[in-house]
Amino acid sequence: MDFLWLLSSIRNPVLDTIMLAFSYIGTPFVIAGIIGWIYLNNDKKEAYGISLSFILSCLLCQGVKVLARVPRPWNLDPTFKAVDASYSTATGYSFPSVHTQSITSVGLSCFYYNKKKPMRIISVALIVIVGFSRMYLGCHTPLDVGCAFLVTAVITAITWAIWNRHNRSFLDGNMLPFFVLAFSLALIFLVSALLINGTVDYANVKDSYETSGAAIGFVVAFLVEPRFICFSVEGSFKKKLIRFLIAVGGAVAIEFGLKAVFKDNIPMLVVRYALLTSWIMVLTPLISLRTGLAEKERAAQKLPQI
Repeated sequence: MDFLWLLSSIRNPVLDTIMLAFSYIGTPFVIAGIIGWIYLNNDKKEAYGISLSFILSCLLCQGVKVLARVPRPWNLDPTFKAVDASYSTATGYSFPSVHTQSITSVGLSCFYYNKKKPMRIISVALIVIVGFSRMYLGCHTPLDVGCAFLVTAVITAITWAIWNRHNRSFLDGNMLPFFVLAFSLALIFLVSALLINGTVDYANVKDSYETSGAAIGFVVAFLVEPRFICFSVEGSFKKKLIRFLIAVGGAVAIEFGLKAVFKDNIPMLVVRYALLTSWIMVLTPLISLRTGLAEKERAAQKLPQI
C-alpha cells in the first residue's frame, strides 16, 4: 500500500484522465477489438494464437481471483481512495489484475508474432503503462499487477511456442478446443459452487462467467470456421473496415440488447459472451462471404464442396 499512497500524492486531473485512457486499453471490448481486427483483416493464425493466450490466462486469473478473494486496496485500507472514475473499472476481487493480464497476453503475443521493431516497442510500452495505470488509479497493488504479468507471460510464451509449431495439427484435430471447453466449464462450476454456498457474491464472480462464455464462443469458432467457412483476410481497406464495423456493431447490439433483457441472469450471461465471440469469429466472416466483403481462402476453394 505504501507505493499506492506514493502514487496518490502525484495525482492531478490531467494525469488522471491520461491514466484512465490507458487503463481502458486493458478492458475486454478493446482487447476484443484488437484481436477482432487481426482475425478479420490481418492474420487468422496469429489471431487464434493471441486468442488462445488471452483466454487461457484469463480463465486462470479469474479462477485465482475467486480462490484468493483478495479485497481491493480501498478495502484493505479504508482511508485510501482510488481515482473516482476508476471504481467502475474495478470489478471483482483485486488479485491478480485482469487488466494487466489482458494487455500482457495480447502485447506479448504481438511482440512474438511481429518482427518489426516499432510494433514490439509499442507492445512492451502498452504492457508497462496499462499495468502502471492500474496502480496509479488505486485499483491494484504492485503484487496484483506483478503476479498477473508473470503468470500471463509464462502462459503466453508457452502458448506461442506450441501454437507456432503445431497450429496446423491443432486446427485439424479436436483436442485443443475441448481442453479450453473443459477449462471454462471447470471455472463455471467453481464459481457457481462458491456462489451457492455463500462464499462469494454475484458482483465478484460476474467476470468469471463472462470469461467462460467468451471461451465457449472461441471453442465454437475454432471448430467451425476452419472447417466450414474458411474466409480470407485479404481485401481492400474499405472491405476490411466494413467487416470490422459489422463485428463491432453486432457485438455492441448483443452486449447491450441481451443485457437489457436478461440483466443478471447467470446462464444468459454465459450465453451472451459466447454469442459475442461467435459473432466476431463465426457470423461476421459468414456474412462477409455472403455479401462479397470476403472471399474463400484459396486452399479452401480447391476443396470439394459438401
